[in-house]
Amino acid sequence: MITFIDGASAALHGFALANPWLTPIVIWGTAAFLILCPVGFLVLSFWEGRLRPGIAALLGLGVTQEVCHLLGRVTYQVRPFVALHFTPLFPHVPNNSFPSSLTAFAAVAAVVGVLAWRRVGMVFVMGLVVVGFGCVYVGVHYPSDVIVGAGVGVLAGWVTWMITGLPPVARVFSRLERRLPRGRRRVPPRVAARAAS
Repeated sequence: MITFIDGASAALHGFALANPWLTPIVIWGTAAFLILCPVGFLVLSFWEGRLRPGIAALLGLGVTQEVCHLLGRVTYQVRPFVALHFTPLFPHVPNNSFPSSLTAFAAVAAVVGVLAWRRVGMVFVMGLVVVGFGCVYVGVHYPSDVIVGAGVGVLAGWVTWMITGLPPVARVFSRLERRLPRGRRRVPPRVAARAAS
């Protein structure tokens, strides 16, 4: 069901058509953050020798995928470019629009990134905003799809972060991290103290 805020889709599409120079920037910016999320997690986890952020993010992505699939089965919404009869600015199949799983995945990275790396994690939050905006801008999602997708991702990321921080799980991670090659465990004392807490 299309909500009041979804009326912005038509206005945003009109703006996009009036400013075609902005479309490649939005598409490439969205793609850049979609690449940055996994690469950033890999680099930061490798640098600190920590398993929790990567495992929490992977579990969060799995949970998010299942929840989005379930929501998509109980709620069908045609994509904006189908409902409003225009060609999307990025090619997409005319399947269910609700919710935005891409935004949900970015939200998992944002939550886990902030919980794991504080201020550095804010880069992932910026990625979430760019991805959500890009999905609406190109005409493949409504704002409500993005908002619900982000909510699913935030909740999934927070839950999996909490689960991977439980004492039994943390002990397993600690044992495994000690077995990592020394060259991969250059953990600054400040980061090590924070990771232990």
